[in-house]
Amino acid sequence: MQFVNKIAQIDHEKCTRCADCIGVCPVVAITMGKSGDRPSIIVDEKQCLACTICVTRCPEQAFVMVERVEPLYFGVDYTKADQNAIASICRSAHMHPEQIICYCRRTRARDVAAAILLGHRTPEALARATGARTGCGVLCITSVLRQLKAAGIDIEKAPGWQWYGTYISIWDISDEIAGRYPEYYVAEDRVAMNELFPEDN
Repeated sequence: MQFVNKIAQIDHEKCTRCADCIGVCPVVAITMGKSGDRPSIIVDEKQCLACTICVTRCPEQAFVMVERVEPLYFGVDYTKADQNAIASICRSAHMHPEQIICYCRRTRARDVAAAILLGHRTPEALARATGARTGCGVLCITSVLRQLKAAGIDIEKAPGWQWYGTYISIWDISDEIAGRYPEYYVAEDRVAMNELFPEDN
């Protein structure tokens, strides 16, 4: 299990309630609530994984990271999910189960696949369960999306300003395009990668 020992805290005097923080939070830990009769930004202490994205994006510099009273532990025990199903999802996504897909949190492909099998079926739920996307918040979304697709899960529109786009990989290039540009060795790369990560039939 991993843990965080900090949490985002907002200075309500500086906050203008622009809601930028709500739009960028990868774990949906920030919401608009009320303090008395006045709208107020609220941070859910059970959800915040201390990614600091709200701190860096707040135009008023109203957020700071403070020490938690007790660490917040998170993560999934991948051994509690069906190991064959984990391997199947990883193969279909062209990933090795031990492959690290989120370097900020050292989250492996097997962890995300297990979390999917254990019921976490959106990028935000997977972020809360595994920590993926709660470091830089950018690079590992495409790997998470590939695994959701490999598990047969169609996701809807992202909340806030989250990005559900993917980059093109060798698996997305048509045979026609690959044949038109042989100097890029797409066909050869596919053969080599399939030896490492064979596709499910």
